[in-house]
Amino acid sequence: MAKIAASRIRDRMVVTSQGHEVGLLFDLVADEKTGKLVALVIEPTTEEMRELLLTDREGLVLVPFTALRAIRDFIVVDAKRVPRKVKKVGMFARKERPAG
Repeated sequence: MAKIAASRIRDRMVVTSQGHEVGLLFDLVADEKTGKLVALVIEPTTEEMRELLLTDREGLVLVPFTALRAIRDFIVVDAKRVPRKVKKVGMFARKERPAG
């Protein structure tokens, strides 16, 4: 993967590999000890996404950095790795409890 400055991708649209808009990249989280990036911090752009995705107290979504698939005009993440409030279990859905 080519190198790119974090400041150049801030506020870039984040979409899933299926093409669904998640929101705008707000920040990146790095491990202080290793310096490795561990998460993308995304600000959902629609009320629908805020309702669907698991958010923190500020309404931001933390997506594991391992979900990153591509950075182009937009950022592509693996939809299966985006944390949701509701998980499908067979034909049924169950609500996730927020961490913390």
